[in-house]
Amino acid sequence: MNRTGADGRPDGDDRRVPWALRRGVSVAVTTGALVAAAAVVLAVWLTRGSDTVSSYPVGLEGVVPAPDAQAPRQTPVGARLEPGWEPTIIIDGVRIPSSQLDAGTIQLGEYFFAPGEGKAIERLRSGQVCAVVRAAPVTALEAPDLVYRWCFVTF
Repeated sequence: MNRTGADGRPDGDDRRVPWALRRGVSVAVTTGALVAAAAVVLAVWLTRGSDTVSSYPVGLEGVVPAPDAQAPRQTPVGARLEPGWEPTIIIDGVRIPSSQLDAGTIQLGEYFFAPGEGKAIERLRSGQVCAVVRAAPVTALEAPDLVYRWCFVTF
């Protein structure tokens, strides 16, 4: 016995139903959208914590100001080092005494010099300023000394 719907057509006759509402089509579209969204989330998650290639030598985590940055003349200058390194910082040819590397947190490996009155450099000159950090290992004595030179512009 054939069943007929209210319009007199047999049940299952989908001629007048829009293609998006037919059985299977909406499920496939929804599943495809969920798979695409999951792929985007996975791609973001996989690349979010990816390692970037460092241009710094082993032992040096970063310098302040960043290479080629623009900074005020009173900006601190220095380096962040991994534990076990003893630095010497030279700014425009002036060796900064280790007692004046107090603008950072030394326990965290931050050795920064802040120019000021009565210090080795009272104020950085305007224009391009170059600095060098030299660090010797104090724990891994077989490691070579690190030397890194960078320049920045002061205003």
